[in-house]
Formats: sequence, C-alpha cells, structure tokens
Amino acid sequence: MKHLRILAAATIIIAMLWACEKDNPEIPYISNVNVSGCHTNTDKLAAKDMNTDSIVVSWPGDGNPMQVAHYNMTLDCGEPIIITTVEMTGNVVTVVEHVGEQGITNCICLYDNSFQINSLPFSPFTLVIKVESLICGAPHLATVYQQTFE
Repeated sequence: MKHLRILAAATIIIAMLWACEKDNPEIPYISNVNVSGCHTNTDKLAAKDMNTDSIVVSWPGDGNPMQVAHYNMTLDCGEPIIITTVEMTGNVVTVVEHVGEQGITNCICLYDNSFQINSLPFSPFTLVIKVESLICGAPHLATVYQQTFE
C-alpha cells in the first residue's frame, strides 16, 4: 500500500511539472490565427501572373507579441485549413504554415493567414517562416521569410 501512495505522489508531481512546462512563458506559441476566404481565383494557366505573396511582420519588442500577416498565399480553391505551428531551436524561431494537399482542384485562390507569436525571447533571434504543402501526398517545405531581430 505504501508503494501505491509513493507511486501516486510521483505521478502527481510529474503531471504538475509537465503542466508547468507547458505553460512556460519562455516557449513561443501561436495565437489569434485568422485565415481569410478566397479573395481572388483564377485558372491554373494564370497562376504564373499571381506572384503577389507577401509577409508583413510587426514587433515592438520588450516582451510584446509579434504580429504576422501572410498575404496572398496562392493555394487551391476551397476552404483551406492552415495549421500554423511554431518551435524554437537555439536562437531560431521557426513558424510553419501547413497548407495541406495542393494541385487537386482546377483553380487557385489567394488567401491571407494572420497570427500572433507570443513569448518570444528577449535576446537576438532569427524568425523563419516556412510553408509546408503536400503535392501528390509528398511534403514540400519552402522558406518564405527569414529575418534576425536584435
């Protein structure tokens, strides 16, 4: 019985430590994700003329969140579910916009994806934004933005 109490206490302590680690303000996280609907569509032949993709980053520093807007992402028509994730390795903060399967419809649309990055480090860091898509089921990862913040 004593062993069960020790095991139960150890389990509770591990769960509490895991919960604290998850809420650690030192780890960047994404919030306020907003994906627009299609605001321009065309056929695939016109896709070459739609090179209007742009990223705007606003960050006042001092522990404030970073605002990111990725305008005019050229994706297949439909209602995209863009899953936006972030991870930090060393002094590099990497955001990945997972856009799903591409090349499965007969038209493309322009979409905007905006989000906020919270709990950024105070020291210099590099922000890298990548877009991951699936083409014929195979993942393709492209870096679309990179900047160092001092």
